[in-house]
Order: sequence, then structure tokens, then C-alpha cells
Amino acid sequence: MSETSAGAAAAIVARIPQAQAAAEMAAEFQRGTVAFEHLSEGSRADVVSGLQRTLRRWTRFVSTGVMPPDSDFDALREWTRARAAEGLRLEELLRSFGLAHQLGWRLLRSHARADESEVLLELAAPLAQYVDRVSAVVTETYLAERELLVSEEERRTRSLLEALCTASPLDSADTELAERLGVPVHEEYRPFAVAMPGRPPHSHAALAARLRRGGWRLAVTQSDCVVGLTWRPLDLADLGEGSEVALAIGGPAPRGELAAAREEVVLLAEHARLAGLLGRLETEDHLLEILLDRSPRLTAQLRARVLAPLAGEEHVELARTLETLIACRLDRTATSAALHIHRNTLAYRLNRIEEITGLDLASPRDLACVYVALASEHLLVHLHKPSL
Repeated sequence: MSETSAGAAAAIVARIPQAQAAAEMAAEFQRGTVAFEHLSEGSRADVVSGLQRTLRRWTRFVSTGVMPPDSDFDALREWTRARAAEGLRLEELLRSFGLAHQLGWRLLRSHARADESEVLLELAAPLAQYVDRVSAVVTETYLAERELLVSEEERRTRSLLEALCTASPLDSADTELAERLGVPVHEEYRPFAVAMPGRPPHSHAALAARLRRGGWRLAVTQSDCVVGLTWRPLDLADLGEGSEVALAIGGPAPRGELAAAREEVVLLAEHARLAGLLGRLETEDHLLEILLDRSPRLTAQLRARVLAPLAGEEHVELARTLETLIACRLDRTATSAALHIHRNTLAYRLNRIEEITGLDLASPRDLACVYVALASEHLLVHLHKPSL
């Protein structure tokens, strides 16, 4: 911007009543920012004063055309850290500065004379650069502060979570931590795990932090899911993530069993991710899947013991016959009809299966092995994993 234009811009700014403009900006922010009403009176006053400082910095920039040095944004950084600590969303902060920019542009237009329209056109590009600079400062500061806060908060939460997953009484430090975090000490809790397929890693940390703020204090990140314990109901709608997530939740478990119960809901959440299952999943409805995932080596051995003898091309009909028998709940009449074969042919095939595999298809134990082997095979096919 030329010196002439800068002088003309300074003349326009000089006509703007600062106090009135600051009051208008504060009112605009209060009307346009939903999160504002949830802040304390002191925080509201701090937000407004911060925006007023922003207005003063903005008017200096408009008057001179010179971008403020980095140190001039230190107050803005402190202000942003305070807002991040209060849980104000980054989108709301950026929206507030967008409103301030709109108000500033409106003030310039309303106080410019007719012969100063060219000056306003020259100001458009520098003002856009200024808004980008402010947005970058706010975004970088906010994300750094939230990461620090979440890391410290998660560290304390994880420490208490581990202490509660033992049968031993809490020591004084853990008891004090529970009180500070607002966690009631019970004899049992319900473990849960949340999988969000396709979401970036930071979304899990954000969900865990949001759950903690919402009252589910024992929520932390674990790998690519969110895990925790709850003493209050937790439903899909409480996550605020829409329907494209899986919430695996177990039944109430005593503290001495919580470590194992937590592992089970994590296994169920991972199974849901791989199988494309969404919504609320109760562990009691998926016990077989959890059992198979909990012992993959033994499951593979069982699958090989039952199915490998029938894996050759020459045994395709026998393998299909065994699978159909299980699908028809051991009803031989229904199995014959499903395969379109005579009952005598079915009896012959079943005898051959027993000879080749060494199984006794009249034995409940052997039939249970067949069922589990076929169930694990179906899971492998469904999850596109290589089968034995």
C-alpha cells in the first residue's frame, strides 16, 4: 500500500469511534457465538477485552499498512490459551475473528467518504493477509495448548483408570486424584471402547476429551480407539459423532475383572472396525467373536484340525455338506433338501467326513468344534483375511 493510500486509510480509521466499535464487536460476538453463554462472567469479560485489543491492533495495521511484529501477538496467544483451557472450540474462536473482520470492514465502509472508494479497494488484499495472520496465530496456539492439556489430563485419567482396574483398595494419592477428576469410587464399572473407522488420530483424542468434559471422566485414547470405564449410561448419541462409529460396551464388572473386561471391549471394537459393524455393540451379544479374537493361535489350530482335511478339491462336496448341516441346525432332512440330495447320500457323505477328519458327528463336543471352526472361517472370509 502506498504512503498516500496509507494516509487516506489512517484518516478513515480516525473517524471510527473506538469505544462504540468495541461495544458493537462485543455485542456481535455474543449474538453470533453459541459457546459464549456457557462462559463465566469473568471469562466473558476477558473474551470481550481480548476482542477489543484485536480491534486496536487492527486499526493500527489499517492506519500504517505494516504487519505487526510477532511479539505483538503474544497477548493474543495468552488469550487463546485461556479460551482453549475453558474448552471453547477452535471453530468458535475463528468465527469470532471472522465476525470482527466483517465488523471492521463494515466500519471502514460506513466511515469512508465517496471519494475514498479506491482506498477501500486497496485495503482489501492487506486486510485478507492480516486476517490470515491472526487466524494462523490463534490456530497454532490453540492446538498446541489443547494438546498439552489433553496430554496432562489423559495422563492423570489413565493413572486412575489403571488403579481402578485392580481389586486393591486405592491409596491416598489415587483417592485424591479420583476426587479431583470427579470420579466416584465404585466396586464395579462398565468398560467401553469406541472405534471410528477412517477417522484421523486426533479425532480420537478429541472424542476422549469431549467425553471427559461431558461426565464420562474415565475416557482415554488407546491406539486408534477410545476406551474407558463408566458408572453411568453411555449411548451412541452421547458420543456426538453420528452413526458411523462402533460403541462396544461390556456389562458391569468388579474391579478385579476390569482389566480383562476392558481387553474384551477393545477386541470387540476392533472386530467391529474390520467387519464393518456400526452402532452400539454389547459384549454379551458377541461372546463367540470375542472368544475367537482372544485366542487366535488356538482358533487357528482348531480350524486346521477340523477343516484342513476337507480342503482339497476332491472334498469340495463334503466340505459344503458339513457346512450345510451346521447351517440347518443338524436337521438332516433340511440338509438333504438344501443340498438336493437323497438322505442316503447325505448319510454316506457324513460317514466319509467322519472317516477323513476323525470327528464323531454324534458327539456334542466334536459338533461344538465344528461349529467354532466354521464360525472362525466365516469371520476370516468376511474380514478378507487369508484362511488356513
